[in-house]
Amino acid sequence: MRYFTCLLVALCLPARTVCASDQSKLSPAQQEVFDAHKARVEAGEKRDYATYSRLVADDCIYSDDDGVLDTNPKAHITEHWKLPLAYEHGVNPRDYVVHVYGSTAVLNYRLTLHEQFTDADIISEQRYTETYIKQNGSWLLIAKQWGNLPVNFHKRVAVDTSVYKEYVGQYEWRPLDQAETVSVKNGKLWTDFGEDMDEEYVPLGSETFFVKNDLGSVTFVRDAQGHVTGYTYHRWDGQEIHAKKIR
Repeated sequence: MRYFTCLLVALCLPARTVCASDQSKLSPAQQEVFDAHKARVEAGEKRDYATYSRLVADDCIYSDDDGVLDTNPKAHITEHWKLPLAYEHGVNPRDYVVHVYGSTAVLNYRLTLHEQFTDADIISEQRYTETYIKQNGSWLLIAKQWGNLPVNFHKRVAVDTSVYKEYVGQYEWRPLDQAETVSVKNGKLWTDFGEDMDEEYVPLGSETFFVKNDLGSVTFVRDAQGHVTGYTYHRWDGQEIHAKKIR
């Protein structure tokens, strides 16, 4: 729930972070993990089961963005490979980080996933975590988990921005939380929870807004006299949080 609730690669002990774009800084251990990951991805693209099988443990655990657990992906991967590459494919893998701890390594990265439907290209920003062990001199994938990042693809709509001044003030989620400050700057509505957590409230309507890094939306509410008394935060899962205007 946005900020309200709250290939980079790294080396052996002690682990540290290195820019993947600067390959010259990769240690031999880092490069081995990166190469194992890359070889498995290429095997998938080529539908090369022999190579894929060699790089993935028989009891490898996959956990996907829907929370579905697969404890034997090697038995199911060929069914997935019957689909064309364009049907579901990732592009622009980036932000790679790998930490190596002796014979164990953890690699994390981000990519943009495209899913082709009849008349739409659905885009998801995802982050992956992969765990490896070194076995018989090679890095073997033993677990992989991924999930969607909270990126909102709603489109801005045109509204009468003169109403924004009525939303200006401070809002409280819970008494012990940092109060939110809503303000108007350069004709735009902004939300600020402090500590550089300021975001534009992008309009979906004259009273409903969203921020780019969150899947929910905010709808301001008024009393019988028309005064703004707070707002309702609509979570992506249908639950609601009611924030009170305190100033």
